[in-house]
Amino acid sequence: MGSSSSTHRSHNTYPAHRNRRNDGVRSPNGAQNSAPSPSYQRHHVSSSPAAVSAPPTANGRYASIPPGGSAAVLASNSRRPASIPPSSSATSSSSATTISRPGAYSISAHGAGPPSVFRVQIPPQVRPGQEFQVVAGSRTVRVRCPVGSQGGHYLQISVPPEPIVRPTSPAVLTSATGQEGGGAVLMTAQASQANAQAEQQRQQQEEEQNQQHQQQQPEQQNSQTLSQSSTAQTYMVTVPPGISPGMQFAVDVEGQRMMVTCPENVQAGMNLRILPPQTPPTPDLPSSVGTSLDRPPEEQSSAPRPPPPPQLQMYEVVVPAGVMPGQSFSLLANGQRVLVTCPLNVGPGQKVRFQLPIGDPDPNKDAELEPEQLEYESIKDGWARTIRVTDMKFQWVRMNEDGEIDLKAVSRFDIHHSAYTRRLTFLEGNDPRMRTGKLSFGTANESSVDSSLAHNGKDVVGYKEITGAQRGSYEEKAEWFQKICREHLCVKWAKGRMRIVVRRQHLLHDSIAAVMSLGREDLCKIWRFDFMGEAGIDAGGLAREWFQLVTEEIFNPDMGLWLPSASNQMAMRINPASEISCPEDHLIYFRFLGRVMGKALFDGQLVAGHMVRHLYKHILGWPVMFQDLEIPDEEYYNSLKSLLDIENVEDMCLDFTFTENALGENRVVELTEGGEDVPVTNDNLPEFLEANLKYHMMDRVKPQLTELLLGFYDIIPEPLLTIFDFQELELLMCGVPVIDIDDWMANTSYSGYFEQKGESANTCQWFWEVVREEFDQETRARLLQFVTGTSGVPSRGFSVLQGNDGSIRKFCIHGIKKELSLYPRSHTCFNRIDLPIYSSKDELREKLKIAIATSATGFDIE
Repeated sequence: MGSSSSTHRSHNTYPAHRNRRNDGVRSPNGAQNSAPSPSYQRHHVSSSPAAVSAPPTANGRYASIPPGGSAAVLASNSRRPASIPPSSSATSSSSATTISRPGAYSISAHGAGPPSVFRVQIPPQVRPGQEFQVVAGSRTVRVRCPVGSQGGHYLQISVPPEPIVRPTSPAVLTSATGQEGGGAVLMTAQASQANAQAEQQRQQQEEEQNQQHQQQQPEQQNSQTLSQSSTAQTYMVTVPPGISPGMQFAVDVEGQRMMVTCPENVQAGMNLRILPPQTPPTPDLPSSVGTSLDRPPEEQSSAPRPPPPPQLQMYEVVVPAGVMPGQSFSLLANGQRVLVTCPLNVGPGQKVRFQLPIGDPDPNKDAELEPEQLEYESIKDGWARTIRVTDMKFQWVRMNEDGEIDLKAVSRFDIHHSAYTRRLTFLEGNDPRMRTGKLSFGTANESSVDSSLAHNGKDVVGYKEITGAQRGSYEEKAEWFQKICREHLCVKWAKGRMRIVVRRQHLLHDSIAAVMSLGREDLCKIWRFDFMGEAGIDAGGLAREWFQLVTEEIFNPDMGLWLPSASNQMAMRINPASEISCPEDHLIYFRFLGRVMGKALFDGQLVAGHMVRHLYKHILGWPVMFQDLEIPDEEYYNSLKSLLDIENVEDMCLDFTFTENALGENRVVELTEGGEDVPVTNDNLPEFLEANLKYHMMDRVKPQLTELLLGFYDIIPEPLLTIFDFQELELLMCGVPVIDIDDWMANTSYSGYFEQKGESANTCQWFWEVVREEFDQETRARLLQFVTGTSGVPSRGFSVLQGNDGSIRKFCIHGIKKELSLYPRSHTCFNRIDLPIYSSKDELREKLKIAIATSATGFDIE
């Protein structure tokens, strides 16, 4: 069996001999347990064969040890313990009689009792700083050869007591829809009651927050002082036009914005008395508490420390032309797009101010900062993520061609302007280890996500850190994400870890049983893997191998869970008929895969399957648009789009149904209730297109997608994902491919205006020069995503790149005139890029980069 070089394997393991009795027993199946050990002592002896085989002394017996492991030793000539890095410490397991069957085992702190002391001999070929492996009683440990020691010397090592090991038991899925099947059971009355109470508490909290917003949201002055007193001051405001009872409107009292809810008995134009708070409120933002790095965590005080108040930066901006009072407009503040509502008494050309947190206060700076002048952001038409100043949550807004928020009311579906985002509501399941939830599709501009993250009652990151990471490069984003997971979310080794034991011949079955028995905290622990019957210590190689093998198997179309997309054989889509393939447990597979994908992202591992684009959007909560139908099935997308050009749609004799084929049998699905009796007309065509989008992008696979997302978010907090776009998420999960430019060029065809000259055409020469000399691997991967729909490259290279029909369809550069399109266009179904005939290399570079960048935003660049 092949394995990574970082996986330590030993075919000959020699026993160490103890100075104290060890009650551990070797595993009958040959599995070896390992443990870290603290410090070492060095004993200089003769390296001659006679000394190696010397008889035992009164303190113990000697044995030679082969290379291959790591632990800790006690140096007789040094009082200070030697440094053993955490990465060199092996996992400590229970006695071998406990871990004797496949499954997941929770390993907690070491048991009671003194450490065991062993004397071992350094193998002849081991040099200072190298590690070697030794069996200490029933466990295998890795020892690092101390400086000044060499082969033939004897070491005395100290091994802590064996840890406490508990096997985990299976947990079942809970259905939140009232329908059982696929491995999910009906929700119990107890769980239903708990969810009802949680929903009631959530609604109460929202009401309280809405009431607080009336007094906590800053805006320009729009009030008149009514009376003053030593304890409180009230103000009289006029309800603005267009405000009905129950609606909120913004006012400003002495420079502080607040939202007021119009009472039921008050109408527009009437006066309303309000009572603001006595002290100016500050945004309710998360903060973090720093701890000293000079001492271990156990020496830290457990008492919570009050977080320092956030320092606020005052921003000043001129209201742009065309913005009416009460309307929102977008701008850039410190590189972050923010959403500002124009005060009711302010018009275009006037200045407004607002505040945003800038991080922890700097004692060397003045508390009050000068206003920062802002410039407006010039962006193209499309959806953009912004921060709401009112509650500091991320929100999707659509930008028009002028770079401003598109405030036009869209009452009906529009293929160019409408977009939807998934809503995932978490619910408690029958088993506390396995949450359940409900999935829905809502308009993009109504969705929001927190801009801060708290974990175990402690603030991890706030708005400033997340928005700062959003502006970084892909490499900087990935590094920041891994750092947060590693330093703040991962359970420390000493507090517990997990050992996953599987049989290679039953890899997927054993892996599902192990992973699906874990709680959410277990998923954030460090995992170590054992392949039963194989003498390997997981130093990283086994983990990489496990993630690769299980994802390869579960994405295999023969499993019946995933299918290649119609447009790209490298991009997998969920099989709508997975219930037929695996009727008893298909939902368990998707929950398992979601957890594996989340754990891989959490640990910096890779998965072996690329998915279609809209699934990455669902994971991130990105807007899904009508054009996303093109990648899964371009032919059906074009047929739907062509309906807009037909003078009388009724002549097509369509209704609100869709016919799909499942294992050779056709099945008619109603897109709306009673859709079989609703003919498609010119009047209801927008609703027909909308129903198709919702069905194909979510409803068709909603049960499977729900479990996939639940599993993923069992591990990954959603606010951390706001720094990535869906292209970056694919690269992070599947890896940035190493692209062979020579192979790419050799397997590229040319058509259109480039058919005659091919790669010798000036525009084609410039294209390849830019790709080879100026694009890094990440940008090349994004170019592949733009043209083919995925960053994946076939294992046999570009010569076997497939099209939508499964046949070989090479990468194609199609020459067009600039009159047709100023920017490059892609046809993922045919792996083709339409490249305008540019007049210079600089022009090509600029337009190509814009086309690649805007493909992740939905911006219209034509």
